[in-house]
Amino acid sequence: MKKNRGNKVKIEFDEITLWKLGTIIFGILFVLSHFSGNGGSVSDDSGAVIPSAPQAAPQAPSPVDVDIGDAYVKGNKNAKVTIIEYSDFECPFCARFYTQTLGQLEKEYIDTGKVKLAFKHLPLPFHANAQKASEATECAGEIEGTDAFWDMHDAIFENQAIGIAIPDLKRMAGDIGIDQSKFDSCLDNGDFESKVKAHAAEAAKLGASGTPSFFINGVKVVGAQPFSVFKTTIDAALN
Repeated sequence: MKKNRGNKVKIEFDEITLWKLGTIIFGILFVLSHFSGNGGSVSDDSGAVIPSAPQAAPQAPSPVDVDIGDAYVKGNKNAKVTIIEYSDFECPFCARFYTQTLGQLEKEYIDTGKVKLAFKHLPLPFHANAQKASEATECAGEIEGTDAFWDMHDAIFENQAIGIAIPDLKRMAGDIGIDQSKFDSCLDNGDFESKVKAHAAEAAKLGASGTPSFFINGVKVVGAQPFSVFKTTIDAALN
């Protein structure tokens, strides 16, 4: 009888010990999973994570100072809002902005005198024809004036898919009506090579490494964004 009672006590002790150990291990695992699983946050019934501490609201981008400088300008020079575009004539996204968005901007903002657009050059090094294409617009503007600059700008983007090598640029200049001999000389001699490269260096300092990049009253907008994105930023600047 004593032997049986001794065995019974031993069994009860083992069960209590195991129960305590199990409870401790469960508690440790629960705490670890709670804090490592969602970084100290909890989830609601839908599974969405609810931060355990208030999150700061995202800040609007701060405007930076960007000077129009020697860029050609389209629109009212006294307009309240200035868009400075850094672009590459061989960039497909720049062409998309030209074909899909620029016309809407002109109709609603530029032609109405609310916005002016300044064009600066950012030929990317892996685009073989971009540097000369930029120089071509500058040659056109130098020889025939601002309208010729924009005519050449339009022609290059419209012919981007066909070809914008030097012979193509010279043909476009002739089609526009620019003095051919003066244009050819300007392009061949690289008269505006340094101006184009200066624009690109300026873009790099501003952190504009991709094309197209825009500064709307100093607020940076990157890429061939839809018209609605430009509209939101422009309207905020106008108000």
